Amino acid sequence: MQKFTTTIDPTLIWLDIIDPSTRGLKQIAKEYGLHPTSVEDCLDPTHLPKHEKIGPVTFIIVRGFDETAIPDADTVQEITRKIAIFVGQNFVITVHRKDQPFMKTLRDRWQDPTLECTRTKSGFLSELMSAVIYSYDRPIDQATTDFEALEEQIFKPTPPPDVIERGYYLKRKASVFKRMLRMTSDLLPKISAFHETPNGPMLQDLKEGSDSLFFYADELSENLNNLLNLHVSLSSQKTNEVVRILTIFSVFFLPLNLIAGVYGMNFEHMPELKHVFGYPTALAGMFLVAAGIYFWFKKKGWLQG
Repeated sequence: MQKFTTTIDPTLIWLDIIDPSTRGLKQIAKEYGLHPTSVEDCLDPTHLPKHEKIGPVTFIIVRGFDETAIPDADTVQEITRKIAIFVGQNFVITVHRKDQPFMKTLRDRWQDPTLECTRTKSGFLSELMSAVIYSYDRPIDQATTDFEALEEQIFKPTPPPDVIERGYYLKRKASVFKRMLRMTSDLLPKISAFHETPNGPMLQDLKEGSDSLFFYADELSENLNNLLNLHVSLSSQKTNEVVRILTIFSVFFLPLNLIAGVYGMNFEHMPELKHVFGYPTALAGMFLVAAGIYFWFKKKGWLQG
């Protein structure tokens, strides 16, 4: 377990705990008066963003994008990492299992004695929420780039066989972005109690940033859905084209096979078998049947691509 202690102002400290042990976290909970149920929720890695107030301590859970996630991750637990936040009168405690670059940047910033910002609880929480929200900025951009590459491949004459699978997982990832941004945005009004001005510019900027990223994630999800539907339609169209060609060939050759089958029975009393012009007459009949089918199809417009 790693602990980083930062003084936000003379009356407020920030304790950042990484990969906590159960025993160590219980000791901290006893020292700072944290509720046992909140500590249990803190240790549960599957919890989604939420807000609750128990006595003088406010408990918040947020989930930021995990920059170490594998490329094909597509679930909430694989793509994001939970950060539990305890806010008391004179302390802020953050607990997370894996350190993230945006948390390290936040620590470095608030440990800098020359920091030019309002060193208050509200200012710190706003920056923490901003770091969580904007952790989705780069992955959404990357997912948009992947979508554009996927779009180009789908319109190739022979798309890669894994196109639809990649599009499906990319759509699931976009859905996770949407869900986490929406749930995080829902927490913003609840932390307004820590601000001197409930609807101040800091919260308004966070709300606008969250809504903007949600819009991009929603647009990406919609575009992926349309692209997958288009891919299915193109595949069906190609299949229908193959079936159409095979059907045309079948219609041409079925009557010819019927004629050949009749004259291949070789019954004794078939006058055409001993006729001098029987063979060319049969061939001519086959040609006329094929020509008749061709002109009929052409008149109906069924031979056009």
